[in-house]
Amino acid sequence: MKNVHGIIYAYHDYNELRELSEKRTSAALPFCGRYRLIDFSLSAMMHAGIYNVGVIMQRDYQSLIDHLGNGRAWNMGRRTGGLRMLPPFGVPGSHTGQYEGCMEALRAVLTYISEIDEDYVVLTRGDLCASVDLTAALERHMSSGADVTAVCTERELHYTHHRFIPDENGFASELVCMQQRSGRGVASLEMYILSKKLLLELVEWSSEGHKLHFHRDALLHLMANGGRVALYMHKGYGRHIISVADFYEANMDMLSAQNLEDLFTERPVNTRERTDVSTYYSDVAAVKNSLVADGCIIEGEVENSVIFCGVKINAGASVKNCIVMNDTVVGEGSTLEYIISDKNVSVAPYSTLRGSPNLPFVIPKKTAI
Repeated sequence: MKNVHGIIYAYHDYNELRELSEKRTSAALPFCGRYRLIDFSLSAMMHAGIYNVGVIMQRDYQSLIDHLGNGRAWNMGRRTGGLRMLPPFGVPGSHTGQYEGCMEALRAVLTYISEIDEDYVVLTRGDLCASVDLTAALERHMSSGADVTAVCTERELHYTHHRFIPDENGFASELVCMQQRSGRGVASLEMYILSKKLLLELVEWSSEGHKLHFHRDALLHLMANGGRVALYMHKGYGRHIISVADFYEANMDMLSAQNLEDLFTERPVNTRERTDVSTYYSDVAAVKNSLVADGCIIEGEVENSVIFCGVKINAGASVKNCIVMNDTVVGEGSTLEYIISDKNVSVAPYSTLRGSPNLPFVIPKKTAI
């Protein structure tokens, strides 16, 4: 798809992510042992032949930049085009502080959008956990004659989202914004396809009227004036991660073979490689229903957990229903249950830490306990 450009919103920051987003954007959150959330959007574009992509950033983006590098992991490391980092507030005077909505973010990179060569644009969020078949979505858009195509899911969502009411032809008859739970219609995964020309018109309209939001401002305006929104249904696993509960639940979902297959089998998800040796399991180690990445040393007990690269779980330690990120050390005889341990954490021997399924306990990055 050489005539399509990608733009990823990677500026989102949610108070509900608490310690997990203190030093990183939600798009840079580690996931499922070795990935970052932005890998899903980048990989979807790569599989659809979209190699020119801009990433809109705002703050705490050093972790994101370190992960993305030159874009080579997604075949976007190119002399011209390729992966482009779009730092905050690219247009002087177009803002007064943090981005309050997607239209304000797009306004800040208006010069970049104006200069892209492609006729069509895919807009998506960097915290989308879904392996979307963008090739099929683009075919739906081109054949439907719609002004905008929205990627949607019938999956039940429990966070604030937007819902489209479909008509008998698969177009949106109504948009219902800011819903807290599933109800009428289908949920938007906030991945959209539209022409560059229309995008520039919507950004200009939003700027003139001081409108900030894509859904409850620009998209409702478009639909009210006869714009047609086609709906493309994503059939597999799909959700955004905007809270600690979402992060914990999504990682635990990957212990299901069906969810794991939905995300990773048909369209592989590329990520920045980390070279580690194979994981070592001692004679007394016991691992049940868990995902364990490379480079770990497992001498204790692990159950219903996601273990990232380079983790060491010492003898006599018990780790159950936990997410343990890179290079964490769990001391001898320690007990962890319903814990999210960020990177480079050290847990002293014979410590006991317990959260709950609804409120997992988060250990911040580089903490020694």
